[in-house]
Amino acid sequence: MLQQAPHEAVYILTTANVMLLFFIMLGPVKILAPFYRATATMEPKAVRRMAIKVALISAATLLVAGLLGSAMMQKWRITVPVMELTGGIVFLLVALKQVLEQYGDPPPPPTDASESRLMHLVFPVVVTPYGIAALIALMALSTDASRSTTLLVGVMAVMAINLVAMMFVRQVMRGVGPLLLQIFGAVLAVQQVALALQLVVAALKGMGVA
Repeated sequence: MLQQAPHEAVYILTTANVMLLFFIMLGPVKILAPFYRATATMEPKAVRRMAIKVALISAATLLVAGLLGSAMMQKWRITVPVMELTGGIVFLLVALKQVLEQYGDPPPPPTDASESRLMHLVFPVVVTPYGIAALIALMALSTDASRSTTLLVGVMAVMAINLVAMMFVRQVMRGVGPLLLQIFGAVLAVQQVALALQLVVAALKGMGVA
């Protein structure tokens, strides 16, 4: 994620790169179809209430995970190259999973219970395990408050995009359609594979391997 210079930290991932990663891992592309299926029989007002609940719970979960998880990683004194390699491997596995999911069967629909449906949409649909891992890794590698604030603001911005997308999910699905969403998601996943490999190479260089 970053390389240490004598007096400053030079981040490989720019703010735009970070936003792209968060958009891929936590953004609306992958949640629109599940949210649409889960709320297909609900009234518009109920859909909006569900969208607000999902967005708020997801944002709070990611905020806590980012702050506590990064603090724990720093206490374990894991070196920067190792964290870079870990983050690169996580990103690579996630990207490959997203690419291969295009060939799998669609996930089963959630149960009809409102509480169960809510928690299913929060985790793992919006708050993905790999999204949490990415946020923790990025926060742990941050060396200044400005960078950490940028990361958290970026996550909250993606959650705001998710909220808007979920509130207007029916209009979006009618206008865009599931096929275009699937194609767009596949394109983003391929880009993530390339970025993940770049991070792995940078980590290996930092460790003196490559």
